Amino acid sequence: MKTFYISTAIDYVNAKPHLGHAYEKVCTDIIARWHRLLNEDVFFVTGTDENAQKNVSAANKAGMKTKEFVDQHAKVYKNLCKLYDISYNDFIRTTETRHKKVAQTIFQKMFDKKDIYLGNYEGLYCEGCEAYITEKELVDGKCPEHGKKPKHLKEESYFFKASKYQKKILKLLETDTFVVPKSKRNEMIQRIKKDGLRDLCVSRKDLDWGIQVPFDKKHRIYVWKDALENYISCLEYPNSPNYLKYWKENKNKIHVIGKGINFFHSVVWPAVLYSAGIPLPKSILVHGYVNIKGKKMSKSQGIVVDPLELVDKYPLDSIRYYFCRQISFGEDGDFSEETLIDRHNNELVNDLGNLQSRTLTMIEKYFKGKIPRTNKNELVKKLNFKKINDLMLNYELHNALSEIWKFVNECNKYINANKPWELAKTNKKKLETVLYNLADSLRIVSILIEPFMPNTSKTIKQQLGLKKKETFKDLKFGLLGNNQINKKGYLFTKIEEEKMTEKQVISTPEAGHYIPYKEWEKMKFRVGTIKKAEPHPNADKLYVLLVDLGKGENPRQIVAGIKKGYELKDLIGKQIIVFTNLQPTKIRGIESNGMLLAASFKDKLALVQPDQKIETGARIS
Repeated sequence: MKTFYISTAIDYVNAKPHLGHAYEKVCTDIIARWHRLLNEDVFFVTGTDENAQKNVSAANKAGMKTKEFVDQHAKVYKNLCKLYDISYNDFIRTTETRHKKVAQTIFQKMFDKKDIYLGNYEGLYCEGCEAYITEKELVDGKCPEHGKKPKHLKEESYFFKASKYQKKILKLLETDTFVVPKSKRNEMIQRIKKDGLRDLCVSRKDLDWGIQVPFDKKHRIYVWKDALENYISCLEYPNSPNYLKYWKENKNKIHVIGKGINFFHSVVWPAVLYSAGIPLPKSILVHGYVNIKGKKMSKSQGIVVDPLELVDKYPLDSIRYYFCRQISFGEDGDFSEETLIDRHNNELVNDLGNLQSRTLTMIEKYFKGKIPRTNKNELVKKLNFKKINDLMLNYELHNALSEIWKFVNECNKYINANKPWELAKTNKKKLETVLYNLADSLRIVSILIEPFMPNTSKTIKQQLGLKKKETFKDLKFGLLGNNQINKKGYLFTKIEEEKMTEKQVISTPEAGHYIPYKEWEKMKFRVGTIKKAEPHPNADKLYVLLVDLGKGENPRQIVAGIKKGYELKDLIGKQIIVFTNLQPTKIRGIESNGMLLAASFKDKLALVQPDQKIETGARIS
């Protein structure tokens, strides 16, 4: 049995998870599940990075002890995995004893080899990266990753002779499979060729938090170095059966990481492994960022989506499907609830949901719920599993899912072409063939989508009366028996964007009572830009505005009682906040599709506006 090892990066626990954490874990989980269906022995690890100094800062800010703080936040990341159905084999925390032992063992090994030496460091240090950076890396004097000015530090440190391994690292990076995609590999090659591979600081002095250097109690192992070693501390390096099986003797070892930590994984990690005499991973899979409306997520700028709230709002399998279908793996992708709803309604409800519902409904109607048997296969040529598998093994997850959907759509075309409702009147034998082929194709689909949408896959199997666990060995047509189906409801139901009435908006609780978050969450506010403003023909105090909400939408016409505060000429080009999901209504004979937010006191009126220019259409959160 082939073995396959795969990991996510481990997450800092100084703040709540963001959408990028969920995206990385889902993609890694999909790959792990795929290899299990290939009958491989898979070891999948994720976890938390807890020895960072920013955890100390966050704990102090929260008024907690650091250990208590990281324990509490590690639970949040474990819960994220549970909510997103992440099928990991191990969850490693870098504060665990098993990890500390491995980190100290490797540090000692590298020191004994004379690859680690004591020196002094002076330079720029980014607290967000927990790393020293050079002047060349700064953008406008700030860290390009975190947008903050680094500190200037001078301290005694232990250094790793990474420069000793520069030629080996360059040769490694020139192989096609070590860093995927190619663009991320080229970035690392150019960086080393331009700046060289310098010796790296691997300890910090006089800190109370972190793993002690085994031979010097004044120093703690630098967090980035100990963090990388989680990939083998989870296997209890160096002599455990798991380490031998899944790392030392296994050639299929994959790390899935975000592009912001590419250098540490593609350059530093192999240099450490060369020094310690440990086998290298096969590939580093580098994914892009999940942006919100084209911008990198930023808590300070309010550009953020909470993955824990998202999964409470939308079906999990819809989110997992969306991540994979919407974002080309390896590239930056854009997230919006509008596109999530669109893919759910059109591809999951209309394509797969419709196929399941029509097929099982007709089996119930024409054969009393018992799947008819036939040996004639009419859909087998429409499925190209080799192509799908090749795409998955090449880590083109989005293209593989697209190819699966081609088969789903072929099945729907098959229904329309054969018109089973007419065959029920004219050709019962042909009807048996058609419905069996559709039911068996649903079984095939349930296997193919299992890594992407495990709950949906399970539901389809249950409704087809399947009890045996199937793998890709069962991707053969004709294996479905004449089972009794168990159709219960729909796989997916349409998500309708909730429209609120003016009455719902103004009937708020009495003064002094809190409005529950769930109620506020129903209201959708966006930034709009006024394109046109005219007096209302039938009212003295009203204007009729044409407001641009971006993203290719038609401008909204809004009637607003703001005449006493603004001249028409002052409104054009002004950015405002628009309440968008309000039912359209007529005000003095003119339709109004939304409301503006404004403040008033006595005779003064002021529109609520962003305090700086922001993208038209941006969501207010």
